[in-house]
Amino acid sequence: MKKYKNVVVVGCSFSASDDIFDFVNPGETYGEIIANHFGAKYYDLAKGGTSNQRMNRVILNWCSKNKDKFNDTLIIFGMTALDRFEMWNNKSNYWWSSYLGLYEPLYHRDTDWQRRLGVKPHEIPPSELVIDWPIQQRKNYFKNFYNENAVFLQAIHIIVGLQSFFKVNNIDSVFFDALRPIDKFWESDCDDKEDELGHKLLFDSLVSQENWYKHPEYESMADFTIENPEMRVSKNDNHPNTKAHKYWAEHLLEFINEKV
Repeated sequence: MKKYKNVVVVGCSFSASDDIFDFVNPGETYGEIIANHFGAKYYDLAKGGTSNQRMNRVILNWCSKNKDKFNDTLIIFGMTALDRFEMWNNKSNYWWSSYLGLYEPLYHRDTDWQRRLGVKPHEIPPSELVIDWPIQQRKNYFKNFYNENAVFLQAIHIIVGLQSFFKVNNIDSVFFDALRPIDKFWESDCDDKEDELGHKLLFDSLVSQENWYKHPEYESMADFTIENPEMRVSKNDNHPNTKAHKYWAEHLLEFINEKV
């Protein structure tokens, strides 16, 4: 069994301990349990509502600053939903994740999001209050430019790019589906059933499954919590609780010790 000095986790709220809703406490996530198992330093790059685009960006940024750590690092990706994405926001000078509201008014005053956090309007930075992009324009954006076939292709590019980068640099990595299984996306969401665009062929040919963890019974971590209510943070919220993170960590460790 390889001993790692660094464990890096990239993912969404199913992986993060610092999510705004505090689903689990620091020290209780599957990533931290795995890092403790190896006696390794833990790097939490996960964030609630994140996209696979952000995950790609932040892990490459981490790698650029830690080239001396490649040989004794394990990177774990909890892959999130393909319809999430990020865009650069010139107004507030940051990468803006889709969970902040492309489907809703782009301001936080008097929103359910704000009420759940107990945040008062004057406590929100002015740069985040209003983005001048009316909802009808956003609807037109999705009507004109959003397509599941394209989303699938973009995800393939990210995954193949990361897997190739890790292989070239001898970095150990594990991927798993935190939300909906990516290998089922073409069949369930894409309308190119004859694969005339060649995206399914591209996925099957180039995306490696060697280090992609698949639970023998559940399609994803979300599927696991949906099917097992005692593993959820609450009856109506299927985010994994502390018990679920421990369970997932144990199964990931079995896979890591066998495959990586």
